[in-house]
Amino acid sequence: MAKERINRLKEPRKPFKLVALELLKKLTYLFIFLLIAGLIYVIDSSDLFEPKISWEVDGSLTAETSQYDRLIKPLLNNKYLIDLSQLKEKVEQYPWIAKADVSRLFWNKIRIAVVKHDIAMRWGSEGYISNQGVLFQPNLSIDSDTPIAIVSKDQIEQLYVDYINYQSILGPLIINQFERSHIDQLILEPNVKVILGYQQQGERLQVFIKAYDQLKGSSKIRKRGIFDMRYPKGFALSYSPQ
Repeated sequence: MAKERINRLKEPRKPFKLVALELLKKLTYLFIFLLIAGLIYVIDSSDLFEPKISWEVDGSLTAETSQYDRLIKPLLNNKYLIDLSQLKEKVEQYPWIAKADVSRLFWNKIRIAVVKHDIAMRWGSEGYISNQGVLFQPNLSIDSDTPIAIVSKDQIEQLYVDYINYQSILGPLIINQFERSHIDQLILEPNVKVILGYQQQGERLQVFIKAYDQLKGSSKIRKRGIFDMRYPKGFALSYSPQ
């Protein structure tokens, strides 16, 4: 025991330079760590990587983006991991938007181009039909003087196709309302009702146009006339109550 203690006492101490070098190395590592941590903090606190969204609506840049920004805000919480496909999916869930294209212009700059639905018809008071024949039902309603469609939901697409066809046949005579149940019925401006039935509607519209062209001088017909075109050799004319 005494010899071991003596040997320990005789162990040479590390040179001061070596101790200083080891201390300097540790301090260097600590400095580098603090520097990196500081840089990360500064970058994270700055807006260098903060996502900047530019909105393009129907081909034009817009500054009024608050309604759109609210849609995607939850997807921007992690500014380093923004999924563009999720952004596109989220934006296209908005009822007024028909299509969205999302692209990254720079690391923190994202362009979102949206095409809005254009209202072609109103589906009663429950929604709207776009000029592509698509039903969309936004939370908020807007004033619109487009024609009213009265039809079951599963027939909307076909009704819109027929509406376009009927309107092209009628020319300047404007359809205000198109009702489809077991038969087709139209109300034209100012208040002329045309009952087309369930078949040969195009041919019956042609017959109606010829008859109306001769009778339209009567204000009674224009405001209260009911043309029932379901007769094989003509039509029946009656009047709605005043």
